[in-house]
Amino acid sequence: MALLRFIITTASLCGSALAITAADAAAHVIFSYPGTAHPARLTTLAQQCQIGGVIIFKDNVDDKLPAYITGLQSAYASGGCAVKGPLLILTDQEGGQVKRLPGGPTLSQKMIGQQSNLDAAGNTAGIQAAAALKAYGNNGNLAPVLDVYHEAGDFEDQNERSYSNDPAVVAQCAAAFIKAQQGKGVIATAKHFPGLGAAAASENTDARPVTINRSLADLRSIDEAPYTAAIQAGIKMVMPSWALYPALDDKYPSGISSKWIQGELRGRLGFEGVIVTDAIEAGGLSGFGTDPERSVLAMTAGVDLILAAARNVTQGEGIVSALVTAVNSGSLSSSTFSTSTSRISSLRNTLSHPSRAGQLPFASISRLWVDDMFRNKTLLGADIMDVPLRVLPFVNRVTIGLYELAMLEKPEANMRLRVDSQQLTRRKV
Repeated sequence: MALLRFIITTASLCGSALAITAADAAAHVIFSYPGTAHPARLTTLAQQCQIGGVIIFKDNVDDKLPAYITGLQSAYASGGCAVKGPLLILTDQEGGQVKRLPGGPTLSQKMIGQQSNLDAAGNTAGIQAAAALKAYGNNGNLAPVLDVYHEAGDFEDQNERSYSNDPAVVAQCAAAFIKAQQGKGVIATAKHFPGLGAAAASENTDARPVTINRSLADLRSIDEAPYTAAIQAGIKMVMPSWALYPALDDKYPSGISSKWIQGELRGRLGFEGVIVTDAIEAGGLSGFGTDPERSVLAMTAGVDLILAAARNVTQGEGIVSALVTAVNSGSLSSSTFSTSTSRISSLRNTLSHPSRAGQLPFASISRLWVDDMFRNKTLLGADIMDVPLRVLPFVNRVTIGLYELAMLEKPEANMRLRVDSQQLTRRKV
């Protein structure tokens, strides 16, 4: 116990003891790469726990892709990484013209919204999407689009990416899609919050800044309405848009706005899942610095995952480095970062992994441990000095490896904790 007292005291006095590493930051970054070269560099980074996942584009797809993804997952699993569960392998498999992988959904979202049985059409599309994704080792889909198009031929309608100009139809189709796809074990993503339905045909946030001058009342009653249904359907991820919505925030686009992310999406709508950016290199953010700088802004606003989609592995590495610097310098709150890491960990532990079959997800075990701690109020089976909550991340790295402790938000400044040491399973951090 003397050693534990020394560790806690040292951590209390030395802020650098709480520093995060590249492996910690990388859980928040989705990488990309060009063509079908399937780079060995990503496999090396996976072995070092320094990627959080990969986004797949159409030009990455060949018959070697499934084996490459399996190799990435195996490399990561062998690294003893702090965040357990499979890497997130994502793509855009919306249906119609927007599909990165062979297979379904056959119908575009607009076509689905025109069917006589919306639930059946949405369900079929979700099942088809899941089958196509799983065939190539993908465990997440950056779909469905929840944008409620405003006028015929506008940005989302011209490529048939919107179910309807009726928010009730969008909500019904999206909920059916989400339930069907996630029922097959593939994460769904609702996008682009709070909505790009009012964007004109030429207003593409991938290319340039876009401002949506819509009243807050209309945004909430029309554009955000499908998100209520999606959240009720159990949506696991949400992607905010890069458009500016002056009705709530006239300075920051939605994806880097705490007003939209913390206040509206999490606060008013009650979304508790993972928030992922759109492509961080998008032209819509041209006034907000470099990709690493934008990433820090997004995380500060409350985003969890950064989509580094420039098809360049070094882009992702640069973002990881920036996040490490931001947290360790204090410009990005360590509490915000740790809470975000816990959300990602919980999400990834819902995914199947060959090496985890039959095991209780680590996040679930963690919750049991934490409940036991606060009931018994001591640590490691003996009374010890009060442990400041800000020191918990360091303590649990050194003693029990319980990273989820970092996200605890208890009103008490200090507590006595207990964990029965026989219940603990150490892991490599």
